Amino acid sequence: MKFLSILFIGLILSFSRPAKAQDNGDAAANATNPLAFVTKLQVQPNFTWKGDGARQINLTSRIIQPTATIGLPFIKSKNPEKVYTIYRLELPLIGQTFPESPQSNGTGLGDLVLLDAVVFKQKWGLLGVGPGFIIPTMNPSQISGQKWGVGPAMVALNTRTKGLQWGALAQQYFTSGGNENRPNQSFMLFQPIFNKILGGGKFVQFNPIMNFNWTNKTYNIPISVAFGKAFAKNLSVFIAPEVMLSGPNQGDFTLRFQLNAMFPPSGK
Repeated sequence: MKFLSILFIGLILSFSRPAKAQDNGDAAANATNPLAFVTKLQVQPNFTWKGDGARQINLTSRIIQPTATIGLPFIKSKNPEKVYTIYRLELPLIGQTFPESPQSNGTGLGDLVLLDAVVFKQKWGLLGVGPGFIIPTMNPSQISGQKWGVGPAMVALNTRTKGLQWGALAQQYFTSGGNENRPNQSFMLFQPIFNKILGGGKFVQFNPIMNFNWTNKTYNIPISVAFGKAFAKNLSVFIAPEVMLSGPNQGDFTLRFQLNAMFPPSGK
């Protein structure tokens, strides 16, 4: 908690510090753009409070790597300025306690999620398409879905207006294989994207992740707003409160933090 307090206080104080507008503006645009040709290492702790006294901590780490390839590392792009690939790997470490349902308590590494999106530069912005994979860790059933998953992913981002990005990210998954005692699932993660870059590297994001489970016919619809700032060219942070408006998790309150380190890729 001490680290998070320092991170939060530093974020608030940073809004009053002078900054190099151009450098920090470019860094903010790269930090908020999911298809930017920038290597990123993100650490994102999420704290969730539930109405029945349950608590969850989800420490998600992401590695985002752009390459001058088309889908696979050994297929080189003939024009990396217009076509390239983004690999994104998510590793969630989860700990949760349910006072009224102790059988749901658990701690461990959750299922890994890998996206492999080929990005096409358009006049209006960027379009990314490719497969997504869920890799089960087979950790406690409270933490892992224990099923393999695969499906298409697509992201479209309009970047024509300087300082404004808008679009959406959709991931559809079909699960099979793994624990035979777990039913197969079909679900979609849908994320509207609206990013506004402000002066001095500050930015505001509206990008809640909605979960549509077609198998169970349940839908979790949250609302969240992130407030962040980019420092120099290689670092950004944000804080994002989130409330679940509807669905099985209705009423949950989540506070998200993110520390995002950015590095120049090896080249296009």
